[in-house]
Amino acid sequence: MDDEAYSREELEKLSGDALPTKGVVCPKCGSRIPHFKDLSKEDEERLRKLDETNPLLAMQEVRRLTGCSLKFAKIWAFHPHGPNHEDPSAPCPFCGQPLRTSTAKQCRHCRRDWHDPDNIVFLPG
Repeated sequence: MDDEAYSREELEKLSGDALPTKGVVCPKCGSRIPHFKDLSKEDEERLRKLDETNPLLAMQEVRRLTGCSLKFAKIWAFHPHGPNHEDPSAPCPFCGQPLRTSTAKQCRHCRRDWHDPDNIVFLPG
């Protein structure tokens, strides 16, 4: 896994617009999830706990500790448990296509929104 992890030196050479080219690919969003050589297990555990309550602060802290860009920090923070997967047990009640999460109240496939069950609307496309 170390050959898939970024060192501070590598990160400092990358532009702020660069996306990770190393790491596990998330099948849901297609991003590579960066891993950082300079982030200790203790720091990662602390930041993951912080990420649950204050993701912006966790992103700032991972940037400080690793030297990564904001893009890398966001991707890292949005994947706290590794790659995200579609929840096959959460189909849209209208079209049956998979929802992004099991608690979603709108469908990206049929464009229905049922946040208010008494007023189901079609989202603009």
